[in-house]
Parts: sequence; structure tokens; C-alpha cells
Amino acid sequence: MGQLEQVDADRLRAWLPEVRSAETTAALMIAVAYDRGIGTAELASWYGRSEEWIVETIEALDSPGFASTVARLEGVDIEAVADESNLAPATVRGWFDALDGEPVAEAADVVRRYAEGSVEPVRTGSPSTVYHLDRGALTERGWSIDDEDLFEKASEADLDLPEYGRFLVEPGESILEAAERGGRSWPYACRGGACSNCAVTVVEGDVAMPGQSVLSDEQIREANARLSCVGVPITDEVKLVTGVGDTDAFADLRLPSPADDAGASD
Repeated sequence: MGQLEQVDADRLRAWLPEVRSAETTAALMIAVAYDRGIGTAELASWYGRSEEWIVETIEALDSPGFASTVARLEGVDIEAVADESNLAPATVRGWFDALDGEPVAEAADVVRRYAEGSVEPVRTGSPSTVYHLDRGALTERGWSIDDEDLFEKASEADLDLPEYGRFLVEPGESILEAAERGGRSWPYACRGGACSNCAVTVVEGDVAMPGQSVLSDEQIREANARLSCVGVPITDEVKLVTGVGDTDAFADLRLPSPADDAGASD
């Protein structure tokens, strides 16, 4: 029986040929040696580290979701990735921790890309299901965006496209692109994260926005606003309210849409 309590030492060994940093290699080897019964004081002597560092490293790796520790040791700046994707650092750490459920080679490839400077959302190639509800339909029925059972109400009501529906977002697609592929006509203008025409509110799940440049931290963190033109789901399911770009809160960020221009030329 090994000394590690939450992680399989064989899983740690499987990461050894995949990592590039000497620091990561040492950390993994220390955890494996500890599992075999080597004491922390002896490991500190072997590796020329303080016993405190040895203990902290073992504790960080002795977790079912230790991939964020491996990512950090490999040089991934989790705070920078969170900033680039307009997400909380805790969400990004959760991304990396979830990689522990993936094959080691695939998980290591994701870590490697981030260590090399990628800012794309952490995904391993699986689609996400997006449920959408129109703000006008919500208001008309007297519902609130804060209702815990909002989407249960919508699914039980006599609602259909374009007011309510769902679709898949494939890897590499934005939410707007997937909506259009599914025959939906959502508002947009710039298609590059520089206006609020395509804004939505995330009710459940999470969406990264690499490249957005107009929403404030308050709009993102407190109002859960996202831009669907650059929004990429990073959870298996996302529930969102559409049409919020027309509200007063986003008035200063809207741009003339292509549909407005087409109507003016008729």
C-alpha cells in the first residue's frame, strides 16, 4: 500500500515521459518515491530542497485533479490564461484539473500548448450543448433571469425557435457560428469581440472569450455577459439568454449591424 492517498502513483509515472520541465520531472519523481515509502526528510536531502517544499509538492500532486499543478510546474501562467479568456483563475484551474480524466498523452498535449503560449480555451475536442432563451420571451412571461428553474420553465412552456432551443457547438466554433450553422439569425455587427450587438447572459455553465475588447470586468464577472461572436463554451452544457445586447446596459457598446445597412439600402 503506497503513501499517496488520492492519486494513483502509476498515473504520475505515466506523466514522466510527457513533461518537459526539470522541475515537473523532479516533482513527479518525488511523489512517486514518497509513495514507495521514502520519507520527506530523505527526499529533501536527495533533491537539495527544503522539507517544506517537498511536503507542499507532494500535497499538490496527491489530488484527483493534479493536472493544474503539473501545468503550473510546466510554466503555464494560469492567471494570464484566465485574463486572456476573460474568466476567473479558479475556472481555469478547474479546466486543467479536469484533464486528469483524459488519456495522459492528450492531457499533456493541452498542457504543452498552454506552456508554449496558447490562449485558446482549454478543450480536448468534445462539443458542447447550448440552450438558449430569448430575453423578450422571458420578459413577456414575467420570468426573471435569476429564477433557478428558468430553463425548466422554458422547456415546459409552448416555446420554439427562435425564442427557445438548443444546438451543439463543435470544437473550433464560436457560439454565434454554431447558432448560424443551425439556421438561427442572431444579432451581430463586428464579429470580432469589439461591440455588444451579439451579447448574451450566461445563466449556467461558462464561456471563454479570447479576443474580446469591450465588456467591462463588472459586465463579465457580475452580470455574466459574454459576446457570442467570440464566445467558446468551456463546459459540456451552457444555458444562456439571448438579445441582451439591445438593453440599455449595452447601448454605448453597440454598432450598426449589417441588417441595418441592408435595410437602409432597400
